[in-house]
Amino acid sequence: MGIIHSLSADLINQIAAGEVIESTHSILKELIENSIDACATKIEIATDSAGFGRILVSDNGHGIQKEDLPLAIKRYATSKIQDFHDLEHLFTFGFRGEALASIASVSRMVLESGTEGNRTAYRVTVEEGKIVKEEEIPFFLGTKIEIKDLFYNTPVRRKFLKTETGEEKKNRARVQTMAVSEPSIGFRYLQNGKEVLNVVPEDGLERVLSVYGENLRDHLLAVNSSRNGMTLRGWISHPDFYKSSRTGQFFFVNNRSVELKFSAQILKRCYGELLPSGAFPYAFLFFDLPREFVDVNVHPQKKEVRFLSEETITGILFQGITEVLRTSTPVEFLEMRRRLSMPIPYENRGGESSFGTGFGGPGFGLNQMGQGMFGNLQTEGETLIGPSSIEGRQGYSLEGIGAGTNLHLLGENLTKHNLFVPKKHYGVLFETFILAEAEDGLYIIDQHTAHERIRYEEVLRDLKSKAYKSQSLLTPIRLELTKEEAEEMLEEKHRFSELGITLEPFSGGTILIREVPSYIDPGKETETILDLWERFKQKDPEDKELYDEMAKCVACRSAIKKGDQVSDPIIGELLQRLSYCENPSLCPHGRPTLIKLTRKDLETMFHRI
Repeated sequence: MGIIHSLSADLINQIAAGEVIESTHSILKELIENSIDACATKIEIATDSAGFGRILVSDNGHGIQKEDLPLAIKRYATSKIQDFHDLEHLFTFGFRGEALASIASVSRMVLESGTEGNRTAYRVTVEEGKIVKEEEIPFFLGTKIEIKDLFYNTPVRRKFLKTETGEEKKNRARVQTMAVSEPSIGFRYLQNGKEVLNVVPEDGLERVLSVYGENLRDHLLAVNSSRNGMTLRGWISHPDFYKSSRTGQFFFVNNRSVELKFSAQILKRCYGELLPSGAFPYAFLFFDLPREFVDVNVHPQKKEVRFLSEETITGILFQGITEVLRTSTPVEFLEMRRRLSMPIPYENRGGESSFGTGFGGPGFGLNQMGQGMFGNLQTEGETLIGPSSIEGRQGYSLEGIGAGTNLHLLGENLTKHNLFVPKKHYGVLFETFILAEAEDGLYIIDQHTAHERIRYEEVLRDLKSKAYKSQSLLTPIRLELTKEEAEEMLEEKHRFSELGITLEPFSGGTILIREVPSYIDPGKETETILDLWERFKQKDPEDKELYDEMAKCVACRSAIKKGDQVSDPIIGELLQRLSYCENPSLCPHGRPTLIKLTRKDLETMFHRI
């Protein structure tokens, strides 16, 4: 007797469920896509116990005819394709005809629907993939699908899923992403009876802000690019606004949320040194492509797609992002560089320093600096380039320079680190690397990572010694978050308070920042606090790690960037302070700040020895 046999329909459906249903968020995706295909203008979602207790998705779409309800839960039954040609020209999201059958096989399902022209609607009750009851109900237009006791008959599947808290976050993220993909549809989502999302039909940008917070409004750059009948549209964040993870990056192909393997690398390449290490820009990018150019049938959950020409897609993406970065960001940089390239007007009047209209040109607001702030300043005409020594100088303030940073005054009782004691510097190469000479050789210093190290140690020292002051703000700073994000953030109020930050609930998803510590640079409060919050969510640091995480956030946000044209005296001050750092050779993230070539190295290279 042979050993090969046909599987039962029930077992086939449960195997398919393992492919289609990753978790409750996969079910939400399938059901919401069906509602979108039904031309719904309003979709309501509710989940209890992360969806394991109940999932309800209802819409006001065109509904399902009575005679089609039994077919809707059969495998490979669909109204969305007829032949192979349809697969190459898909205009719908759900088309494989296996989602409802798979879901029904591992749950208890109630399917209700009403269509135009009828006086009543209809309900079918399904258990283990079989209809156990059919009945007429009062009329409504649209479809409601309620799923209970998910995986009750396959408990092993339930064991391998995350906790309810983790699944609820995934569910929320899934609904938010789908709401962004379809701004013309209203979405309402309740978790355990509590509303976590409620958006009305609106334009694309407003939908992004409604879902992910008003904090993004002033930091997004519009992207529009087209080539050969294909378009890229959407928004990316300005280089000064980023996250410490890729969770703010979303890509859509013909309004379908997808995972693009090459997207992260292209974004990183486009931004380049505009972003510090470990920083990830926000991206909400939509590809509108001819239907025959993309195959969405390569993944059971349709998370990935295949393109007829991936090179074309990467080209459009690269072109669109680089164009907007080139035209949007250099305006500020060029103006900054114009100011920084101007001579520094000052007079030395018996220890009193007066910088005219401000350091490096108008607009930096450093007028009439106080007597003795910097100690003995260099005399007029003296320069730190060439043979002039930087030893013994107490330095110049970096306030208002580059990315809006401060090089604070040196603390008391600090000694120079013997690993790096510079004597002279010779300017900057490639707008990034400082050349400096010391007794033991030639140093090449990365101005960004060096300043990160300086700021990191300064802030960490202030935090550990409580040497900073918290400043009450006359006008509180508003953080516009989603309701659940605001609640989660406020649960960590004590951690922020430990760092000198006072948070206060306002309304909905709005949080007010009432007090900020003096070590956060003015104008960088929102970005720094949101960056810290992202780190909390990813890492859940212990109390002893709080100071370290905060110091890294401030250092990332405030350090001089590649391309910031810094004056010669400030370079001298930066090198001076780097020499006082406990670890001058590495930035807080472990990247090198400097490379040394000894005299012997140079003589060997030139065959002098």
